[in-house]
This record gives sequence, C-alpha cells and structure tokens, in this order.
Amino acid sequence: MLSVDLKVVGFARANCWLIQLESEKICAVVDPGASPRRLWKWISEKSLELKLILLTHSHLDHIGGAHYLQRKSKAPCLMHPLDIKNRWRWFGISFAQFTPVEDQQMFKLGSVTGTVIHTPGHSPGSVSFLLQDRLFSGDLIFADGVGRWDIPGGDFHTLVQSLKQKLEPFSDALSIFPGHGPSTTLGTERARNPMLRPGKPE
Repeated sequence: MLSVDLKVVGFARANCWLIQLESEKICAVVDPGASPRRLWKWISEKSLELKLILLTHSHLDHIGGAHYLQRKSKAPCLMHPLDIKNRWRWFGISFAQFTPVEDQQMFKLGSVTGTVIHTPGHSPGSVSFLLQDRLFSGDLIFADGVGRWDIPGGDFHTLVQSLKQKLEPFSDALSIFPGHGPSTTLGTERARNPMLRPGKPE
C-alpha cells in the first residue's frame, strides 16, 4: 500500500513529501529542500530504505537537502535536464548527482510504476510526478493558486498551457500534493481555482 506523509521544511515553508510502500519497507522523497538530517532521521525511524529522490524543479527551497540524502542512501536524484543545466541561476546550490528525466518517462518505486510529467512555467524544467492517483506537482499548482511565473525562467503563458494541457486528461479524483500549502484534489481546483475555471487566462 502506498501512503504519503509530509514534512514542511526551510525558510520558504516548502513541502517535502515522503512516499512509502509499507509492504516493501521502501520510500521516495519529493523535494527535500532543507533539514536533511531531520528528514533522514524521520526515514530511519520508520525503518525505510530510501530508493528515490524526486525533484520537481531546481529552486533552492526544493533541492537544498538532496545531496545529504543522496550521500546517506545512494538514491538517484531525478530532475529535468533544463533545470539541471540552469539551477545555479536560481541559487539551486546542490552537489548531488542528478539523473535527467523527460516528459512521460516511467520510473519504478518497488512494485509501483510512476510517470514524469513535464509541467514548465514556474521554471523551464519543472515536472510533476504521478504515482497511482497522486500527483506531486511542485510549484505548478497549489490549493487555490498556482506557482509564480514572475521570476527568472518563469513564464505565465507556459504555466497556463501546462495547467490546461497536462492536467486536462485527469479525473476530478486526482489527489494533488503541491510544493507549498495543503494537499487538494483536481476536482476542488477545477471548482474554485481561478486558473482552472472556465474563462481562465490564455
């Protein structure tokens, strides 16, 4: 059974999600932006083996703890090559070894298969990770909002395109675990998020 836990870390109050496969005693972390020793203790206390470090984009508040966790676990750090290339521009300071991933690429967490979805707009290489009916969206979409586009590498029209094209195929039941703030569902956001309602900006 796949379960999800949350630790909020760092100055930007970023979400670090722990994805657990309890039957296999393995896990992945999404966006370990800070407090890596606390995160490693959390994983160790659960007697889990860290298999994957999933990075939705390369901003410092999302990757700051990746190197420590990789050094402790030897787990690969998955990130889109556009953000691997440009991470220094956004103070994405990390000495982790990154494994590049592309849109629609599959990955394995034990017996569960996930999919990488390229969702640019907040940054050129922003991705979301889909596992079963759960989407780890980084700074693409939040409860009642979306990620910033008014920063280097951000682009409003690209963000809107990602929201329209990449989320459109999914049902309202899709659970969304964003980079900041509470989790939500796609149905909830379609009902109340101004960027997803009919008449949203083009």
